[in-house]
Amino acid sequence: MAASSLRFPLSPWIISNHTSNLHLSNPRIMPFWLIRCSSSSSSTVTESNPEQSVQKWEPLRKKKVVMRVGYVGTNYRGLQMQREESSISTIERELENAVFKAGGILESNFGNLHKIGWDRSSRTDKGQVGHGKIFQVHSLATMISLKMEIPENAWNGDPNGIALANYVNFHLPKDIKVFSILPSQRSFDARRECDLRKYSYLLSAEIIGIKSDSSASEIDHHIAEFNEILNTFEDIVDYENLMTSNKGLQKGEHPFHNYTIRSKYRKQFPAKGSPINGQVSRKAKSSGEASASESEGSDGEENSGINGMISSDYDEQENQNSSESTSFVERPVGSSNSHGKGLKEQCPKLVVRARWLHEPDERDRISASHFRKILNCSCGKLEKYLGLDYVELSICGESFMLHQIRKMIGTAIAVKRELLPRDILTLSLAKFSRIVLPLAPSEVLILRGNSFSVRTKPGNVKRPEMLTLVGSKEILKSVDEFYMSVMLPQLSKFLDPSKSPWHDWLENLTQSSIPEAELDDVRTAWKLWKENYHSRTKVMPM
Repeated sequence: MAASSLRFPLSPWIISNHTSNLHLSNPRIMPFWLIRCSSSSSSTVTESNPEQSVQKWEPLRKKKVVMRVGYVGTNYRGLQMQREESSISTIERELENAVFKAGGILESNFGNLHKIGWDRSSRTDKGQVGHGKIFQVHSLATMISLKMEIPENAWNGDPNGIALANYVNFHLPKDIKVFSILPSQRSFDARRECDLRKYSYLLSAEIIGIKSDSSASEIDHHIAEFNEILNTFEDIVDYENLMTSNKGLQKGEHPFHNYTIRSKYRKQFPAKGSPINGQVSRKAKSSGEASASESEGSDGEENSGINGMISSDYDEQENQNSSESTSFVERPVGSSNSHGKGLKEQCPKLVVRARWLHEPDERDRISASHFRKILNCSCGKLEKYLGLDYVELSICGESFMLHQIRKMIGTAIAVKRELLPRDILTLSLAKFSRIVLPLAPSEVLILRGNSFSVRTKPGNVKRPEMLTLVGSKEILKSVDEFYMSVMLPQLSKFLDPSKSPWHDWLENLTQSSIPEAELDDVRTAWKLWKENYHSRTKVMPM
C-alpha cells in the first residue's frame, strides 16, 4: 500500500462537494455529526480553502478523550512539546495544531496544553536536543488523553473512533497518524495506568553473524544463540536480593543499575546546613522514586529522568544521536563526545570500566527504583525488506529506565560478537557491580504496544476504551498499515550495517573493550560474595 493512501482515508461517511477525492464506501452509517458538519459549517469556509467544511467539525461540548497515536520520530525533536523553545518541531506540537484545526481545541485554549489536561502514556520530553544531535523516537502505541471539544453524537455508528481520528489526520504530516479517538473517564491517567510496554528493535541480521549466503541451519544457530543471550534478562541469575525479601525476586526482575544513568533513579538528599534544615524537598523526594509508568523513551523507546531529576555525578541527556554515542563510554562530568574519535581521546579521565563495591558507597546507592521486571526479551525469525535481511527483537516489561533497552541490546550484541564474555550478563545484574556497558543506536527502537489497568482498583481491571484501543481489529489493521507503508520504509535505511549509525558504532565496539583484569576482579568478588551468602543461609534457622 502506498504511503499516501494512509494519509487520506478521511472517513468513508464524509459528504463533500469534492467527493471525487473520497471513497464513500458506506454512506448509510454516516454519523449524524458528520452530516451536520458538512451542511452547517459554511461559516467556517473560506474562498482560499473551500474544503475546510470537510476537515473541521462543529464542536458542541468538551469531553475527556484518549487518542492512540503512531509516529516516526526521525524528523522531530522528541514527543513532548517544549514551550521554552517554540521553534522546535515535536510530535505533540504537530498533534496540537491538527486537533485545533479539526475543531477539537478552542482558540482560547490553543497553545496551553495544561488548560485541556493534556497527558501522555510516557514521556520523551526535556533534553531531546543537545550537541546538535537528536534522540530518535518511534511509536505505534502512544496514548494521549485530553479534554477535547467534540461534535454531537461523536461516536454514533463509529465505536472505534475512526472518523474523529481521520479528521485530525488530514492536518497531520504523513509520518504521524492518529489511529483512534475514544471517550475516556475523567479519572483515567495515561501515564500511571500503563502497566506493560512492548518495544521492538530492528537489527541487521549481519550484525549477529547471519550472512547473505548463510544456510538455513546456520541462520537457526545464530538466532538460537542470540535468543539464549537475550533470554538472560528474563531469568533469575543470582540470589543476592533474596536476603532482604521474604518473597524473593520474580522472574525477570533484576537491578538494571548498570543499564542506565544510576543517579537519575536515586534519592537526592540535601547537604548539611541546607536552607531546608536537612529535610528532603517534596520535589527531590518524588524525583528519586522511579515511577512504574516511566519508559525507555521510544515513547521511547522515551525519559529525561524521573520527574525531571537532574543527575548529580554525570548528566548525559537522552538526546544523543546513537551514531555518535561511543559503545562503552560513560563520560565524566563536563566531557564531550565527538563523533568518530577513539575511546581514549574521548575520555581521558575514564580509568575503570568494571569494578565491585566492597564497601557501601552513599554516593552510589542502588534502590528499588533500579529494579525492573523483564517479561520477554527475544529475537524473532529472519525477515527481509528491500533486499535487507534483519531480525526484530522484542522487549516486554512493566517499565524501563533511561537507555535501559538500548544498553541491553548493545550488551547482547557485544556478547554475540564475542567482544564481551557471556558472564558479563550475570555480573552486570549483580547489585554490587559497576560496569560500563555499550549503548546501541536509537534509530530503530519502536514502541509496539502496551496495556493499561486501573491502579485504584484491586485486580487487573481494564477500562473498556483501553481494551478497544489496544485490541480492536480495525484499529490494529490501521496500525499495521502505518507500520508497513510509512514506518518500515523510513527505518529500513538504518538496516545496512555498512552505513550510519552502525558502521561507526560497530567500529567503536570492536576497538573498545573492558580490561580482562577488571572483569576478573569483579568475578572474584562475585564468587566470594556468593560463597559468603550460601554459608550464611546454611546456618539460618528454618
